[in-house]
Amino acid sequence: MRRIITLGMALLATLGMHAQEKTLKAYSLKEAVDYAVSNNNDAKNAKLDEAKAKARNKEIIATGLPQVSASVDYNYYFKTPIVPALSQFFNDTTSATSRVFGYLAQNDPNIANLLYQSSIQSKDQEISFVLPHSLGGSLQVTQLLFDARYMFGIRATKDLIKTSRLSREMTDIDVKYSVTKAYYQARSAQQANAMMANTLVLIQKLLGETRETFKQGLIEELDVDRLALIEANLKSQIAQQKRMEEVAFANLKFQMGMPLNDEILLTDDLESLLAQAGVRTEAGSFDVTKRVEYELLNTAIKLQGYDIAQKRSGYYPSLVAFLNYGWTAQSQTFEGMFKTTTQYYPDGDTRKISPWFDQGLVGIKLNLPIFDSGSRMAQVKQAKLEQQKATNNANNFKNAAELQYRVAYSSFTNALEEETNNKRSVDLSQKIFNTNRIKYQNGIGSSFELEQSEQDLITNQLKSIQSTLNLLTSKADLDKALGIK
Repeated sequence: MRRIITLGMALLATLGMHAQEKTLKAYSLKEAVDYAVSNNNDAKNAKLDEAKAKARNKEIIATGLPQVSASVDYNYYFKTPIVPALSQFFNDTTSATSRVFGYLAQNDPNIANLLYQSSIQSKDQEISFVLPHSLGGSLQVTQLLFDARYMFGIRATKDLIKTSRLSREMTDIDVKYSVTKAYYQARSAQQANAMMANTLVLIQKLLGETRETFKQGLIEELDVDRLALIEANLKSQIAQQKRMEEVAFANLKFQMGMPLNDEILLTDDLESLLAQAGVRTEAGSFDVTKRVEYELLNTAIKLQGYDIAQKRSGYYPSLVAFLNYGWTAQSQTFEGMFKTTTQYYPDGDTRKISPWFDQGLVGIKLNLPIFDSGSRMAQVKQAKLEQQKATNNANNFKNAAELQYRVAYSSFTNALEEETNNKRSVDLSQKIFNTNRIKYQNGIGSSFELEQSEQDLITNQLKSIQSTLNLLTSKADLDKALGIK
């Protein structure tokens, strides 16, 4: 029994340690944005694309540097190629060989007989100058000396890297924008829930006092029922607001690139967020050149210009230098290619004969494009059309960005006025509710007036929080339209 108790205490202690280890991670808005830039999948993919562009830049540069390649070839002639029979060589009276041997045969009967026998024996003989097994290896070095396409490609690499950097910056801005709005929504939902919870505490306290007064027979049961109804409605509103808060927090964690099961704590309240956003300060003036998208579109136009020049340069010649060194072996058998034989000579000398022979080649290759049936001209035309499209996109963005700014500025101005008016409404509603609560507690006010003022207070408080959220969101939209990073 004592062992079971000891084991249970140890288990409880372990569970307690794990509970202590699972602590809430607190995030300010800046910390949430910084976390998202490092962990959001879109932001991580943008960084990968930037790294990919840098690797692509190295690939383009490497094409103009020395290239080294090696090859090994093995061939087996299961049927070797043949040449005409020897009789065809000797029977050809016009060949130098026939004339030499014919002259010797006239002075030496033995040679004449030998030639005669050889001609008879070889009239159906097939001769091949290729051995069945052959193995070869080569090492080749090439160097590009001139290629106009390569030159324009090198010039475009700088803007290619710039494009990837701007794309990554634009993604970071979008991630920051999404996280900021999600943080605003989560914090406003949380504060709305906390506000209603505080009101519920007052109502429950007042309901308890009213029940005690009813027990003393000083008020009607209708007053108790009305307060109970207020409590029930407020609890239902709190439950709905709690679910909205959970959804808002889940969205925030998703935008941050955080597992949805993690628990987080938000440290910035709505007032501090308003101060950070600078909603009371004057908005900056619109300048389309401050937008990352504008710079990205102009860079795309430059890249299209390089593409046109590169396709035109296909009409120019290219020059490549090369060096090739190789080894070849032939043998009657596969093993013979790896064996060295000994050759004996009549004078008593001997030589080691290897089946391997090497050869070297160096040269320059000039490619001259002459006629391609208009293919390259069509490619140039397509590239020009793409550049025109890129120019149209840039011009369209100028107008769209200015329109976006005007809409965002109008929404921000309206949200600022609405937020100010709703705060005044909350102050008045709070004052009326406090007055009716005091009057009710002193027996000079009705529960109906208290119920009505409580509903007005809750409604105006929720409207105030929503207007603050709208103001923060519209300020984020305005900052994005102005190109503020």
